[in-house]
Amino acid sequence: MNSVWRMVILVLVGLTMPALAQLTDEIKEISFKEVDYNYSEKTFIYEGHKVAYIDTGVGKPVIFLHGQASDITNFETVYPVVEKEFRVLSVDYPGFGKSDKPEIEFTEEFIIGLIDELYREVGIENATLVGHSYGGCVAMIYGTARPEKIETMVLISPAGIQQFPKALKQTLRASFTVETILATTVEQAVQNYRKLGTEWTPELERYALHRAGLLASGKEYKGYAHAMVQAMEIMLKTTVRERIGATEIPTLIIWGRQDALVPHFVSTKAIKSISHARLETMENCGHFPMFECVDEFNEILMNYLGENK
Repeated sequence: MNSVWRMVILVLVGLTMPALAQLTDEIKEISFKEVDYNYSEKTFIYEGHKVAYIDTGVGKPVIFLHGQASDITNFETVYPVVEKEFRVLSVDYPGFGKSDKPEIEFTEEFIIGLIDELYREVGIENATLVGHSYGGCVAMIYGTARPEKIETMVLISPAGIQQFPKALKQTLRASFTVETILATTVEQAVQNYRKLGTEWTPELERYALHRAGLLASGKEYKGYAHAMVQAMEIMLKTTVRERIGATEIPTLIIWGRQDALVPHFVSTKAIKSISHARLETMENCGHFPMFECVDEFNEILMNYLGENK
């Protein structure tokens, strides 16, 4: 197994470098319901489950799709900028954030139906999708099923592009389980985020401590861990690049040069398969450009959204 994939496994399962004990005192236990999204949350029911979302700003709708181990706060540094010119929508998938956490199987069909229901709930016919990591995979899954409902896409270090070797799939499935997630310490959780970023910015630290606080609390965390495992399974089984490449959806791909989780070399495969996409590589940036390189990321995103306004 090469060093890149070894790092991926270490980051995902929490077997990282020594703990950051000095940050432990800054971690405050918090439940999912207590997290401040800075916007009023709304809800709708999807297949019997309550789903949380935010809806702010006016103009053409932009839907933000968060990553595998995240929630609506995935883009908390981005919403205040985008809402000045666009309608901002962001959703917690079932199992994540303030949405219900049913321990059920998540499939592509489940994801497609969820986004369909969001469109119906907020009364829109089409939108721009912005997806980070697993959220990029979600965006592409929806794009292949409903291309007529998407004006343009922005994919940030998207999953769903690379094909995993069989042996790596087996290793990830054995290592990344509900049990191993629940056994992760808060120190390991914070260190994982440090390994994913090139610079420990205040924004990334705040986000990491927030995630660690949810783990420290433990409330609803088993259902959340189940959802993360289900998301992993979708990413292992789903390679969307050929299918999304067959569409004509205008696409911007943003990748941090130093991304340790979804390595930058995958962007070559993405551009080759999605010929209508444009790649923006962010130097000195890892897996979370919206927290590591805030101003540069927002400028790239707003310029692209402005081109398609």
